[in-house]
Amino acid sequence: MKISYHRRRKIKTRRIALKNLILRGVEDPKELAEELKVTLATIKRDLDALKTMNEEDLTFQKRQTPQDILDKKETILKMLDDEEYYNENGEINISKITRELKTSRTTVLCVLNGG
Repeated sequence: MKISYHRRRKIKTRRIALKNLILRGVEDPKELAEELKVTLATIKRDLDALKTMNEEDLTFQKRQTPQDILDKKETILKMLDDEEYYNENGEINISKITRELKTSRTTVLCVLNGG
């Protein structure tokens, strides 16, 4: 079952709030449920999920500034000049670029198409 973007965001926000409450010393699941206005089952599920989540999972990504976007485009253009990013057929290895820059395939294709 796919969870909508807004639902995922709501869950993430609740888990961040849960972590903050725990850091402030509120550890009783019933108190946590009252504080966050959710059911006890939801709190228990969130507590289980928090055990496996890392710090990156508990933060929201920041929007890129225009300068960040320009820097990324410049980096992609430099990569296109490097033979390391081409396969033996002479085709661009887009997946290698996306992995290294942690960016989307769309971003790389946009730069390739002159966007």
